[in-house]
Amino acid sequence: MESHESILMELGLGQKEARVYIALLKEGPSSVRQMAAATGLNRGTVFDLLKSLQTNGLARYYNEKTRQYFVAAPPEKLRELAEERSRAVVRANAALDNLVPELESLYDNGDKHPAARMYEGLDGVRTILEDILETMATEPEKEYYVYSSSAVRDAGLYASFPDYTAERIAAGVAVKTIALGSHGSTAGLDERKWIKAIEGTPTYILIYGGKVAYIFLAKTGELMGLIMENRGLFTTQKLLFMELWNRLG
Repeated sequence: MESHESILMELGLGQKEARVYIALLKEGPSSVRQMAAATGLNRGTVFDLLKSLQTNGLARYYNEKTRQYFVAAPPEKLRELAEERSRAVVRANAALDNLVPELESLYDNGDKHPAARMYEGLDGVRTILEDILETMATEPEKEYYVYSSSAVRDAGLYASFPDYTAERIAAGVAVKTIALGSHGSTAGLDERKWIKAIEGTPTYILIYGGKVAYIFLAKTGELMGLIMENRGLFTTQKLLFMELWNRLG
């Protein structure tokens, strides 16, 4: 009997629906009370399941005097149900041709569930810098944006990847930097503006290719990093950066 229920569940019936249908086939015309006794389910549940079976065309009812009886539809009806579900799958697959690109767009935006990855130490920082170059290689706009912290830079940020700037320039990737403090200079394919009143901030922020990376000093003095992959977050941070960039003149 369990195998019969499993087959019916493949057609979209719930386990209890399948149990009631099989019991109804076996018992013949039955009241809700009789079905409850045959299946071991309470009357309220049985009544709801019988209504659901009616919706699927697998049961019907009739009244005799003051009592209501339910009758199972012939098993051949299951073939019709299977065929209808097959047609529904075909229709759904056809609709997916248009729907999937739209859903992919929502998925790419990642507005609700950003992906976050943590990194530790100089090896972790190098991984972040490598990710910038790899990500920007596939971006149509070859420019990213940085809030530069002298405290993080002086702690060995680029010591993890000494050739980073040379590789960035060779790849044709430009960068706009707002330096928090009075330090730093340009090296090629980069522009820099300063907010000299802010010095020694503990976080270095990189805004690039649908991602935002944060590199910061832990309490131990070790560098740590976090990459947030979220197109909405990236867009917001870029807009804020450019607004500040333009205001700095």
